[in-house]
Amino acid sequence: MKRFSIYSTATFALTLLLALSFSAPAYAQTTLVDTPDTNLGLTIEAGAGYFYNDNTNFGAGRFGDGEESIDWQEGYLKPILSGSHTTAGGTFFGGFSYVGTMTRDDGDVAEFTSSSSEGGESELMYLGWESDMLFSALGEDAIEISVGEQEFAIGDGFLIMDGAFDFKEGAYWLAPHRSFDQTAILKLNTQPVRADIFYLEADDDYENTELYGLNVEYVNDAGVIGATWMQVSDTDAGGFYENRDGMDVFSIRAQGTPLHSLGNEDLFVAFEYALERSGDNLDVDAQGWYAEAGYTFSNLPWAPTLSYRYAFFSGDEDPDDGDYESFDPMFYGFSRGWGTHYMGEIVGEYYLFNSNEKVHMLHLNMLPTDKISLGALYYDFQLDEKNLYGTALSDDKFAEEVNVYVDYSVTDYLYLSGVVAWASPGDAAEEYTGGDDDSTLFEVFAVVTF
Repeated sequence: MKRFSIYSTATFALTLLLALSFSAPAYAQTTLVDTPDTNLGLTIEAGAGYFYNDNTNFGAGRFGDGEESIDWQEGYLKPILSGSHTTAGGTFFGGFSYVGTMTRDDGDVAEFTSSSSEGGESELMYLGWESDMLFSALGEDAIEISVGEQEFAIGDGFLIMDGAFDFKEGAYWLAPHRSFDQTAILKLNTQPVRADIFYLEADDDYENTELYGLNVEYVNDAGVIGATWMQVSDTDAGGFYENRDGMDVFSIRAQGTPLHSLGNEDLFVAFEYALERSGDNLDVDAQGWYAEAGYTFSNLPWAPTLSYRYAFFSGDEDPDDGDYESFDPMFYGFSRGWGTHYMGEIVGEYYLFNSNEKVHMLHLNMLPTDKISLGALYYDFQLDEKNLYGTALSDDKFAEEVNVYVDYSVTDYLYLSGVVAWASPGDAAEEYTGGDDDSTLFEVFAVVTF
């Protein structure tokens, strides 16, 4: 589809002003058609953010232009048209969205985007059918089939959630593109066991990676236990992701509140383990996993939640031996809030991407009101192997990072958030970047739907 420029700096300023000033009640969806059998609605989502980073690359300056302090703005406009039609043979549904994005000023820390990054691109174009009570013995909407460009996630997004990298047309951090370019998905929504059979193709951000697989889950009131198998059937030859071609991925996972049967939902646990094997171009032998536990002190003021997570992603000791041992994070996404699964607003967004790293995370979250959430995260990052993107290093200590955030749901349709982050480099980061100063990042953004 032809891409076109729809944003300017003035448009960005208008979007930000709209988001920051929008406080009157609004409809999240404008109803275009509403009959007993047919509905059609339009939702418009707009987002804008401002970002400032000091001591970029820990004081060494960006690799491309040497800038040590940078600031940039991002914005997007995302109209979504969706509808459904019910017949005696089930309900047909579909959706369409085309998104405009931009980045202005210096562009982001890693130079994925620049002052001229902007454009428009299709985000949703899908059709589907669900069974309603057609197969009543299996339950309502037990079967759902859909094809086209759409979002798809497994579990909490440790492997599959975001099908686009969001750097070619700007808005890398806001990341409004999440759909896979092509999909064919069969969902069997039976209880207590459900399943997904899927085919996915990502866009050229991920070199047109194609995969198919099976996901099975056991669901009850305490949580979910799941297992997934998938195989990458194709990816562009000679590119960054050529290791994926022919790769098999196996994962098991669980998350929930194990004390639910005792009437206590304050304890939350989650884990996922993924194993990557085989491959047509390289002999893949990699693994990644995380384990997390959190407890909410629901009887205390502000209901504080304290959680700890350890995550491990294998690295490759010898990148030139023909084996591929670095964990491929596939299409992970932002799901359960800060730190899941983008770990660190500095390190996790611009340096380490859920491969060749070991991460300790402590997270404290509090709820002063039903509209405000505030918290802090501490990360300790180490490399699994002493090399980074082909650069041999003499140490595995990469960085420590602290993020402090506040989220404010002003109305049901306006969301504001601000984050301050500090990252202190370890010997590995100093050697890789050439800088030895603490790096700071400030970001504020708004999302409004109407």
